[in-house]
Amino acid sequence: MTSVLSAFLVISALGQTSPLTANSPIVVPGGAGGFDFMNVDVSNRLILAAHPKRSGFAVLDLKSGKVKEVDTVAVNGISADSKGKKVFAAGPGNTLVSFDSTTWNKVGSLALSGPGDCVQYNAKRGMLYVDNDDGTTLWVVNPKSLSIVKSVTIHEAPEYMEIDNGRNRIYQAIKSTDSVQVVDMDSLAVTDEWKLGTLKSPHGLAVDRKLGRVFVAGKNGKLVVLDAQSGKILSTLDVTPNSDQIAYDSGLKRLYIPGNEKLDVIQVSANSAKVIGSVKVPKGCHSVTVDPTTHTVWVAYSDATESYLMSFSSK
Repeated sequence: MTSVLSAFLVISALGQTSPLTANSPIVVPGGAGGFDFMNVDVSNRLILAAHPKRSGFAVLDLKSGKVKEVDTVAVNGISADSKGKKVFAAGPGNTLVSFDSTTWNKVGSLALSGPGDCVQYNAKRGMLYVDNDDGTTLWVVNPKSLSIVKSVTIHEAPEYMEIDNGRNRIYQAIKSTDSVQVVDMDSLAVTDEWKLGTLKSPHGLAVDRKLGRVFVAGKNGKLVVLDAQSGKILSTLDVTPNSDQIAYDSGLKRLYIPGNEKLDVIQVSANSAKVIGSVKVPKGCHSVTVDPTTHTVWVAYSDATESYLMSFSSK
């Protein structure tokens, strides 16, 4: 029995008493290499996973079940323009790249003055946002011309960010100051900064735009729930430590946090948030996204010989 299959059976067994059931891992062709941020192109049914250790990104076509590796520069963050059928990625290669998501040919690139990290495309505004990994800049990019519209000065060492069009804001996690900075999308300036109490080194961030909640996960095993308008801390929970990316399913109102070889599931309501279970994930797994159409949770990870995408079905 292979080590991957053994791990899968353990994960599956644990999943039977949790809100998630594990499915068999999918091998990404090309060998081993660590992942960073993941994302989903809902309209075109694609799972995207930045693969900096392989200088590319993995793509799973949910319609065909086929998976491929797209070679480019090293990238940490990835996001899709579903309507325009483009995928944008940036990372330690100091380059923002643009790919056609029907042919997977590179259609453009933009040299950056430093490494990128999180990448988010805003379909409503037709703009792209890229933060400078461990730097002090949030780049606002015109995705059609691949040119920088403005460089917004933020605190050092940004991590994940989320867009909230209803409140006209970007929420940016800042690990050096244990805070979230709020960027106004009209003025393209920082308008507020929210401290996170006992949470240290914020990395993962997610938003319930309808409920008006911002969720932030810290490396020290704390989850903070903030009011999306005022930044007031509404609750603080103990969760798995050493998390990086987190993912939120607004339909089920569930938050997913991978770290320290397990994936915590948090149930959210207007007045509370609580851990309702967890499943085991392989060592080093810290990338996650959720498909809001099927409520399937996806993670990416690597071992000594291969790279994998793996899904969990929600109960």
